[in-house]
Amino acid sequence: MVDVVAEAENVWMEYKDIIALRDVSLQVGEGEIKVLFGPSGSGKSTLLRCLAMLTKPTRGKVFLRGEELTSPDADIDKARARIGFVFQNILLFHHLRALGNVTLGLRSVLGLPKQEAEEKAMKALREVRMERWVDHYPAELSGGQQQRVGIARALAMEPEIILFDEPTSSLDPELKGEVLDAMKDLAKRGRTMLIATHEMHFAREAADEMIFQDEGRIIEQGTPKHFFTNPSTDRARKFLARLIGEGQMNV
Repeated sequence: MVDVVAEAENVWMEYKDIIALRDVSLQVGEGEIKVLFGPSGSGKSTLLRCLAMLTKPTRGKVFLRGEELTSPDADIDKARARIGFVFQNILLFHHLRALGNVTLGLRSVLGLPKQEAEEKAMKALREVRMERWVDHYPAELSGGQQQRVGIARALAMEPEIILFDEPTSSLDPELKGEVLDAMKDLAKRGRTMLIATHEMHFAREAADEMIFQDEGRIIEQGTPKHFFTNPSTDRARKFLARLIGEGQMNV
């Protein structure tokens, strides 16, 4: 049986008159790659933020390795250090080189000495094939290279799970491939990942399970084969058909 790394249990998220999440439950097991997909505004980013406890759910529970993070007694800062997060917008510090961006959390959060932090940072940068650009500032890197530094920053903390919030959505089409290739490499190495994305080629190749979300609810879950051959719900069918029409996938 696969060990559960991250879990949402009956999670709701409400902002005044907006209900972003409605009774959402899911689990991500050790070494699993799960893909969240659905229309913009369906609550994918909110769910990821709740799992990382960047946003506390209005109701429901969030667990990391069985530890309830929504409990008043939980050490949230310690838990967040165990969860990697790759944002949609590339949030690098422009005054720091690539190496400095990756070592920052290792030194400020984990308190590692400079040499140990740099060794871990270099290992992470090699994982995403960015070791040649360690001395470059973000302005000297392409968008795809910057996002790979962002992935390395998450990897270097040795997280138990990495959450990706549409990591290629801000990139030009020609730059998306290098980021998706880096993510495929991580999948092959057995990294535990939950990824919000509309990149259906990636989902079909890398995902163990796909989760279709709409209007704050999980509508349907299944393997890539299930979704690409015969989705159960009209909403999932229509959404995938729209992606096909926009040329984002080829089934």
